[in-house]
Amino acid sequence: MIMTHTKTRLIKITLLALIAVFVLITTTSAIQNAFAHNQPPATHLNRYIYFDEVMRDSSIEGELLRYKSAFDNSDHSLFILKPAGEPAKQLFFFFHGMDGDRGDVVVVKGLVRALSARVICIGGLGPSWVSDAFIANAQQIINTYSKDSEGFYLIGISMGGTQALALAGILPEDLRQRILGVIALIPGSDLSAIVTKSSNQRVRETLNASVNGDMKKLKMRSPINLIPKYKEGLPFVIFYNTSDSLLLHEKIEYFISKLSKTHPVNIFTAPGEHDFTFIDVDYEKLFHALGKKSLRKKSIQRQTQ
Repeated sequence: MIMTHTKTRLIKITLLALIAVFVLITTTSAIQNAFAHNQPPATHLNRYIYFDEVMRDSSIEGELLRYKSAFDNSDHSLFILKPAGEPAKQLFFFFHGMDGDRGDVVVVKGLVRALSARVICIGGLGPSWVSDAFIANAQQIINTYSKDSEGFYLIGISMGGTQALALAGILPEDLRQRILGVIALIPGSDLSAIVTKSSNQRVRETLNASVNGDMKKLKMRSPINLIPKYKEGLPFVIFYNTSDSLLLHEKIEYFISKLSKTHPVNIFTAPGEHDFTFIDVDYEKLFHALGKKSLRKKSIQRQTQ
Protein backbone atom coordinates (compact mmCIF):
# COMPACT_ATOMS: atom_id res chain seq x y z
CA MET A 1 0.00 0.00 0.00
CA ILE A 2 2.86 2.40 0.90
CA MET A 3 4.73 1.49 -2.29
CA THR A 4 1.60 2.09 -4.37
CA HIS A 5 1.06 5.50 -2.79
CA THR A 6 4.72 6.42 -3.29
CA LYS A 7 4.61 5.30 -6.92
CA THR A 8 1.44 7.32 -7.55
CA ARG A 9 3.03 10.36 -5.96
CA LEU A 10 6.17 10.01 -8.09
CA ILE A 11 4.11 9.64 -11.25
CA LYS A 12 2.14 12.76 -10.37
CA ILE A 13 5.30 14.78 -9.68
CA THR A 14 6.98 13.56 -12.86
CA LEU A 15 3.91 14.33 -14.96
CA LEU A 16 3.52 17.84 -13.60
CA ALA A 17 7.25 18.50 -13.87
CA LEU A 18 7.19 17.59 -17.56
CA ILE A 19 4.21 19.85 -18.16
CA ALA A 20 5.94 22.64 -16.22
CA VAL A 21 8.94 22.36 -18.55
CA PHE A 22 6.57 22.57 -21.53
CA VAL A 23 4.87 25.66 -20.10
CA LEU A 24 8.27 27.30 -19.50
CA ILE A 25 9.23 26.73 -23.14
CA THR A 26 5.93 28.01 -24.54
CA THR A 27 5.86 31.02 -22.22
CA THR A 28 9.43 31.98 -23.10
CA SER A 29 8.59 31.65 -26.79
CA ALA A 30 5.49 33.83 -26.37
CA ILE A 31 7.45 36.54 -24.58
CA GLN A 32 10.21 36.50 -27.18
CA ASN A 33 7.63 36.72 -29.95
CA ALA A 34 5.89 39.62 -28.23
CA PHE A 35 9.06 41.61 -27.81
CA ALA A 36 9.91 40.95 -31.45
CA HIS A 37 6.69 42.78 -32.31
CA ASN A 38 7.36 45.45 -29.62
CA GLN A 39 4.19 44.63 -27.70
CA PRO A 40 3.29 42.81 -24.47
CA PRO A 41 2.53 39.07 -24.47
CA ALA A 42 -1.12 38.26 -25.22
CA THR A 43 -1.89 36.77 -21.79
CA HIS A 44 -0.01 36.56 -18.49
CA LEU A 45 -0.69 33.66 -16.13
CA ASN A 46 0.98 32.77 -12.84
CA ARG A 47 1.41 29.18 -14.03
CA TYR A 48 4.44 28.39 -11.89
CA ILE A 49 2.72 29.26 -8.64
CA TYR A 50 -0.13 26.92 -9.52
CA PHE A 51 2.17 24.11 -10.67
CA ASP A 52 4.06 24.34 -7.41
CA GLU A 53 0.84 24.18 -5.40
CA VAL A 54 -0.64 21.29 -7.39
CA MET A 55 2.55 19.24 -7.03
CA ARG A 56 2.25 19.58 -3.25
CA ASP A 57 -1.50 19.04 -3.02
CA SER A 58 -2.36 15.41 -2.26
CA SER A 59 -6.08 16.14 -2.70
CA ILE A 60 -5.69 16.63 -6.47
CA GLU A 61 -4.81 14.05 -9.10
CA GLY A 62 -3.73 14.69 -12.68
CA GLU A 63 -4.02 12.63 -15.87
CA LEU A 64 -2.38 13.29 -19.23
CA LEU A 65 -4.23 11.36 -21.93
CA ARG A 66 -3.98 10.99 -25.70
CA TYR A 67 -6.82 10.91 -28.20
CA LYS A 68 -7.20 10.72 -31.97
CA SER A 69 -9.19 13.48 -33.62
CA ALA A 70 -12.18 12.25 -35.58
CA PHE A 71 -11.91 15.47 -37.61
CA ASP A 72 -8.53 14.87 -39.25
CA ASN A 73 -7.19 11.71 -37.61
CA SER A 74 -4.40 13.65 -35.87
CA ASP A 75 -3.12 12.80 -32.40
CA HIS A 76 -3.72 15.20 -29.53
CA SER A 77 -3.71 15.23 -25.76
CA LEU A 78 -5.81 16.42 -22.89
CA PHE A 79 -4.99 17.05 -19.26
CA ILE A 80 -7.44 16.25 -16.48
CA LEU A 81 -7.44 17.47 -12.89
CA LYS A 82 -9.73 15.66 -10.46
CA PRO A 83 -10.25 14.99 -6.75
CA ALA A 84 -7.91 12.32 -5.41
CA GLY A 85 -9.61 9.16 -4.27
CA GLU A 86 -13.21 10.34 -4.61
CA PRO A 87 -15.75 10.83 -7.40
CA ALA A 88 -16.10 14.31 -8.86
CA LYS A 89 -19.32 16.22 -8.21
CA GLN A 90 -19.04 18.73 -11.07
CA LEU A 91 -17.64 18.59 -14.61
CA PHE A 92 -15.84 21.47 -16.28
CA PHE A 93 -14.27 21.77 -19.72
CA PHE A 94 -11.44 24.31 -19.63
CA PHE A 95 -10.02 26.17 -22.63
CA HIS A 96 -6.58 27.76 -22.53
CA GLY A 97 -5.25 31.02 -23.94
CA MET A 98 -3.60 31.73 -27.28
CA ASP A 99 -0.05 31.05 -26.12
CA GLY A 100 -0.99 28.34 -23.61
CA ASP A 101 -1.73 24.65 -23.76
CA ARG A 102 -3.27 21.83 -21.74
CA GLY A 103 -1.03 22.51 -18.73
CA ASP A 104 -2.76 25.83 -18.11
CA VAL A 105 -5.59 23.89 -16.48
CA VAL A 106 -3.61 24.15 -13.22
CA VAL A 107 -4.62 27.82 -13.10
CA VAL A 108 -8.18 26.76 -12.24
CA LYS A 109 -7.16 24.07 -9.75
CA GLY A 110 -9.37 25.89 -7.24
CA LEU A 111 -12.37 24.34 -8.97
CA VAL A 112 -11.15 20.89 -7.96
CA ARG A 113 -10.65 21.78 -4.31
CA ALA A 114 -13.67 24.02 -3.79
CA LEU A 115 -16.23 22.12 -5.86
CA SER A 116 -14.83 18.57 -6.04
CA ALA A 117 -14.77 19.14 -9.79
CA ARG A 118 -13.25 17.21 -12.64
CA VAL A 119 -11.63 19.70 -15.03
CA ILE A 120 -10.70 18.61 -18.55
CA CYS A 121 -8.49 20.69 -20.82
CA ILE A 122 -8.02 20.00 -24.53
CA GLY A 123 -4.57 20.85 -25.85
CA GLY A 124 -2.30 20.65 -28.84
CA LEU A 125 -4.02 23.02 -31.27
CA GLY A 126 -2.17 26.24 -30.40
CA PRO A 127 -3.90 29.54 -31.27
CA SER A 128 -6.93 27.75 -32.72
CA TRP A 129 -9.59 30.33 -31.79
CA VAL A 130 -12.77 29.23 -33.65
CA SER A 131 -11.18 26.94 -36.24
CA ASP A 132 -13.00 23.96 -37.71
CA ALA A 133 -10.50 21.64 -36.02
CA PHE A 134 -10.97 23.20 -32.59
CA ILE A 135 -14.77 23.06 -32.75
CA ALA A 136 -14.76 19.46 -33.97
CA ASN A 137 -12.25 18.30 -31.34
CA ALA A 138 -14.03 20.16 -28.54
CA GLN A 139 -17.32 18.58 -29.55
CA GLN A 140 -15.68 15.14 -29.66
CA ILE A 141 -14.12 15.44 -26.19
CA ILE A 142 -17.18 17.03 -24.57
CA ASN A 143 -19.43 14.35 -26.01
CA THR A 144 -17.09 11.55 -24.92
CA TYR A 145 -16.41 12.74 -21.37
CA SER A 146 -19.85 14.10 -20.48
CA LYS A 147 -21.90 11.01 -21.34
CA ASP A 148 -22.17 9.91 -17.71
CA SER A 149 -22.77 13.41 -16.38
CA GLU A 150 -26.07 15.21 -15.92
CA GLY A 151 -24.49 18.35 -17.33
CA PHE A 152 -21.29 20.33 -17.57
CA TYR A 153 -19.76 23.80 -17.42
CA LEU A 154 -17.56 25.66 -19.90
CA ILE A 155 -14.71 27.84 -18.61
CA GLY A 156 -11.82 29.52 -20.38
CA ILE A 157 -9.23 32.29 -20.19
CA SER A 158 -8.57 34.84 -22.95
CA MET A 159 -8.81 32.91 -26.25
CA GLY A 160 -10.25 30.09 -24.16
CA GLY A 161 -12.88 32.39 -22.68
CA THR A 162 -13.80 33.40 -26.22
CA GLN A 163 -14.04 29.72 -27.16
CA ALA A 164 -16.27 28.97 -24.19
CA LEU A 165 -18.67 31.74 -25.26
CA ALA A 166 -18.60 30.50 -28.85
CA LEU A 167 -19.11 26.81 -28.07
CA ALA A 168 -22.18 27.63 -25.99
CA GLY A 169 -23.82 28.65 -29.27
CA ILE A 170 -22.04 26.39 -31.76
CA LEU A 171 -22.20 22.91 -30.22
CA PRO A 172 -24.98 20.59 -31.42
CA GLU A 173 -28.36 21.15 -29.81
CA ASP A 174 -28.18 18.10 -27.56
CA LEU A 175 -24.88 19.22 -26.05
CA ARG A 176 -25.93 22.86 -25.77
CA GLN A 177 -28.96 21.81 -23.75
CA ARG A 178 -26.67 20.09 -21.24
CA ILE A 179 -24.47 23.12 -20.58
CA LEU A 180 -25.12 24.27 -17.02
CA GLY A 181 -23.15 27.50 -17.10
CA VAL A 182 -20.33 29.45 -18.76
CA ILE A 183 -17.47 31.24 -16.99
CA ALA A 184 -15.53 33.42 -19.43
CA LEU A 185 -12.37 35.09 -18.11
CA ILE A 186 -10.96 38.05 -20.11
CA PRO A 187 -12.74 36.85 -23.29
CA GLY A 188 -13.41 38.42 -26.67
CA SER A 189 -16.93 38.69 -28.03
CA ASP A 190 -16.81 40.48 -31.38
CA LEU A 191 -14.32 38.55 -33.50
CA SER A 192 -14.87 40.69 -36.59
CA ALA A 193 -13.76 43.74 -34.62
CA ILE A 194 -10.87 41.98 -32.89
CA VAL A 195 -9.37 40.74 -36.16
CA THR A 196 -8.98 44.34 -37.34
CA LYS A 197 -8.70 46.40 -34.15
CA SER A 198 -6.81 44.31 -31.57
CA SER A 199 -3.66 46.05 -30.33
CA ASN A 200 -1.80 42.73 -30.55
CA GLN A 201 -0.62 41.80 -34.03
CA ARG A 202 -0.44 38.07 -33.30
CA VAL A 203 -4.01 38.07 -32.01
CA ARG A 204 -5.13 39.58 -35.31
CA GLU A 205 -3.04 37.18 -37.40
CA THR A 206 -3.93 33.96 -35.59
CA LEU A 207 -7.62 34.81 -35.34
CA ASN A 208 -7.71 35.45 -39.08
CA ALA A 209 -5.76 32.23 -39.77
CA SER A 210 -8.17 30.17 -37.65
CA VAL A 211 -10.87 30.68 -40.28
CA ASN A 212 -8.47 30.88 -43.25
CA GLY A 213 -9.44 34.48 -43.78
CA ASP A 214 -13.15 33.68 -44.11
CA MET A 215 -14.72 36.77 -42.54
CA LYS A 216 -18.24 35.42 -42.99
CA LYS A 217 -17.34 32.34 -40.95
CA LEU A 218 -15.64 34.52 -38.34
CA LYS A 219 -18.75 36.63 -37.97
CA MET A 220 -20.99 33.57 -37.67
CA ARG A 221 -18.80 32.14 -34.91
CA SER A 222 -18.54 35.41 -33.02
CA PRO A 223 -20.20 35.27 -29.55
CA ILE A 224 -21.97 38.57 -30.16
CA ASN A 225 -23.88 36.87 -32.99
CA LEU A 226 -24.48 33.60 -31.14
CA ILE A 227 -26.64 34.94 -28.31
CA PRO A 228 -29.88 33.68 -29.97
CA LYS A 229 -28.33 30.19 -30.06
CA TYR A 230 -27.66 30.03 -26.31
CA LYS A 231 -29.86 27.73 -24.25
CA GLU A 232 -32.75 29.54 -22.64
CA GLY A 233 -31.81 30.66 -19.14
CA LEU A 234 -28.14 29.65 -19.50
CA PRO A 235 -26.21 31.57 -16.82
CA PHE A 236 -22.94 33.40 -17.51
CA VAL A 237 -20.15 34.82 -15.38
CA ILE A 238 -17.85 37.17 -17.27
CA PHE A 239 -14.66 38.76 -16.00
CA TYR A 240 -12.78 41.36 -18.05
CA ASN A 241 -10.12 44.06 -17.77
CA THR A 242 -11.57 47.54 -18.10
CA SER A 243 -8.81 48.78 -20.44
CA ASP A 244 -8.39 45.62 -22.52
CA SER A 245 -7.13 46.66 -25.97
CA LEU A 246 -6.35 43.10 -27.11
CA LEU A 247 -9.85 41.64 -27.03
CA LEU A 248 -11.56 45.04 -26.81
CA HIS A 249 -13.23 45.86 -23.50
CA GLU A 250 -15.83 48.09 -25.15
CA LYS A 251 -17.01 45.15 -27.26
CA ILE A 252 -17.30 42.80 -24.28
CA GLU A 253 -19.28 45.50 -22.44
CA TYR A 254 -21.65 45.76 -25.41
CA PHE A 255 -21.91 41.95 -25.50
CA ILE A 256 -22.83 41.90 -21.81
CA SER A 257 -25.50 44.55 -22.35
CA LYS A 258 -27.06 42.48 -25.14
CA LEU A 259 -26.70 39.13 -23.36
CA SER A 260 -28.22 40.41 -20.13
CA LYS A 261 -31.51 41.10 -21.91
CA THR A 262 -32.11 37.37 -22.40
CA HIS A 263 -29.79 35.53 -19.98
CA PRO A 264 -28.60 35.90 -16.38
CA VAL A 265 -25.16 37.52 -16.37
CA ASN A 266 -22.86 38.29 -13.45
CA ILE A 267 -19.80 40.41 -14.15
CA PHE A 268 -16.44 40.92 -12.45
CA THR A 269 -13.72 43.35 -13.50
CA ALA A 270 -10.18 44.48 -12.81
CA PRO A 271 -8.48 47.65 -14.00
CA GLY A 272 -5.80 47.66 -16.65
CA GLU A 273 -4.81 45.84 -19.82
CA HIS A 274 -5.50 42.22 -20.87
CA ASP A 275 -4.06 40.24 -17.98
CA PHE A 276 -4.78 37.38 -15.57
CA THR A 277 -1.97 37.43 -13.02
CA PHE A 278 -4.08 36.37 -10.07
CA ILE A 279 -2.98 33.82 -7.49
CA ASP A 280 -6.02 33.57 -5.27
CA VAL A 281 -9.10 33.72 -7.48
CA ASP A 282 -12.13 32.50 -5.57
CA TYR A 283 -13.53 30.11 -8.17
CA GLU A 284 -16.18 28.94 -5.74
CA LYS A 285 -17.45 32.52 -5.61
CA LEU A 286 -17.47 32.75 -9.40
CA PHE A 287 -19.28 29.42 -9.63
CA HIS A 288 -21.98 30.42 -7.19
CA ALA A 289 -22.41 33.72 -9.05
CA LEU A 290 -23.83 31.74 -11.98
CA GLY A 291 -27.54 32.38 -12.27
CA LYS A 292 -27.44 35.48 -10.06
CA LYS A 293 -28.04 38.31 -12.50
CA SER A 294 -25.98 41.37 -11.58
CA LEU A 295 -24.48 44.01 -13.86
CA ARG A 296 -22.79 45.74 -10.93
CA LYS A 297 -19.06 45.55 -11.55
CA LYS A 298 -17.40 43.51 -8.79
CA SER A 299 -13.62 43.75 -8.65
CA ILE A 300 -11.08 40.97 -8.43
CA GLN A 301 -7.98 42.28 -6.72
CA ARG A 302 -4.59 41.35 -8.09
CA GLN A 303 -2.40 39.73 -5.44
CA THR A 304 1.38 39.43 -5.47
CA GLN A 305 3.74 37.30 -3.45
